[in-house]
Amino acid sequence: MNASSMQCHGCGSTNVTFDPKRRILICNQCGKQEYYSRATLNTNKSVVYARQNAINFFTQGNYDTARQYAQEILNISVDNAPAVYIIAFYDEFSLGRNGSLKRMFALLDSMALEYQEVVDLMELFISAPGKLIEYQEEVITTIAKNMQDEKDAQSLCTFFDKICPFFIAKWPSMGFLKPSLVELYIELADHCGIPKTCFALLNAIQKNPDSPYANNTFFLKPKTEYFYEHFVLPVGRVVEAMKDKQYRIKFLAAFEQRKEQYERDSQ
Repeated sequence: MNASSMQCHGCGSTNVTFDPKRRILICNQCGKQEYYSRATLNTNKSVVYARQNAINFFTQGNYDTARQYAQEILNISVDNAPAVYIIAFYDEFSLGRNGSLKRMFALLDSMALEYQEVVDLMELFISAPGKLIEYQEEVITTIAKNMQDEKDAQSLCTFFDKICPFFIAKWPSMGFLKPSLVELYIELADHCGIPKTCFALLNAIQKNPDSPYANNTFFLKPKTEYFYEHFVLPVGRVVEAMKDKQYRIKFLAAFEQRKEQYERDSQ
């Protein structure tokens, strides 16, 4: 992909040169220079074509071809979020360049994304969630902060209720439920409910590998108390924040039941 897919809006010539870093199109015919916004570049027909192919190949697990199309996108739209993610994913997991995803999420955090970019990222994240377990806070923050309109609440709920229960089920320890993640879950519960995520958290009280239920280790009193303070009670805070009253009442009753059972079993 190159400037041959673009033309001067002055004289109409396709004899142009495009500088993707400055987003400037220079006409070699009449000398006119035009600035292109991120939104304009992301709707360029060549970018759209490459984006569709990149996403399709990525979701099919063909990361080599997805990367090729992502690079074509970046030749014009240098900071297109889905393309940046695909490249970073490939660098991290195919080329072994540790830190690529971390740097990518830091870059996205500094950008205001277009709506279509966020939708595309959700599709990409969902297609390979196993690679993102260590980045669940970044995934939540990237999507949530760029879809804050109330009309997007249902889309957010659907997305997070797909990916967060997967993360929760794959936690190798309770250490992933850091205070910062608890606060994110509380914000999501207050904004869009996330009932499936809350259900997964309730189940994790018994199923997380660090739970005394997992290996019948209630006799280890300090560990049992620590899990109660830093896992069981924070789950309750998330459930208490659920937006829908009916869900909140139902889930709080389930939480209280599990909490009381935990307290009895801890005696």
